Amino acid sequence: MSALVIDAEAVSEFLDKAEPLVGENDIGRWNQVLALRARTVPDVLRDDRRSLLAVPATARLGEEARRIWDGCKEPLREDILWHPHHAIAELASMAAPPWLWDWATFWLGAVWPGDFVWWPRWMFLPQTQTGAVALVLADPACLVVDTRQLYAQIGQAARFTEQVMESLHRIPKVEPPYRHLIALAMVYTVYLFTMTSWRLTEEFTHVLPPFPKVVTSLLGIRRWEDYGIAKGESN
Repeated sequence: MSALVIDAEAVSEFLDKAEPLVGENDIGRWNQVLALRARTVPDVLRDDRRSLLAVPATARLGEEARRIWDGCKEPLREDILWHPHHAIAELASMAAPPWLWDWATFWLGAVWPGDFVWWPRWMFLPQTQTGAVALVLADPACLVVDTRQLYAQIGQAARFTEQVMESLHRIPKVEPPYRHLIALAMVYTVYLFTMTSWRLTEEFTHVLPPFPKVVTSLLGIRRWEDYGIAKGESN
């Protein structure tokens, strides 16, 4: 298996396409909300409704998914707060579905931002071998491993992306360790817009959401602010 290497040139090419489509205010707001998450984590995580709404993948759970979540939420929540490595071991041992990895690692990344990363499905989805990380790796085939090892590799890719962003001096106003998340969301949004322009007619591409709104949606920021998650407001 080849080593995990972030292709700095690929990252730069994606950002060259993305940066003209976002403003300083967009980037500043993303950074602000990601930092806000870190300050409000314990209260939100312990609230069933708000902790689900905060993560795009779990905002609307079906009946079967809800049963899975109800059965593991309490021990998983405590492990996220106090024993993060055990949380990862539990997710791997129960063969957790992608949405549960998404939920749990969202909160791991919020509680332990320097050590754990959020693994949303847009970052890398093993079933289809697609996602932002695959787009910027020198060899995406290196990600074909078991789930626990794969999460470790996603974390490694995130840290390497932080280093690449630092060396390229890209989006410097975003604080580490959030720079990789915003950069990869921008990478994936460029990919979405590119694929859509290939597959749809010009008339349909004109009704796509603005580029910054897609990035905001991937980051889950609208759910955090618009649903009053940080302040505990009602819907």
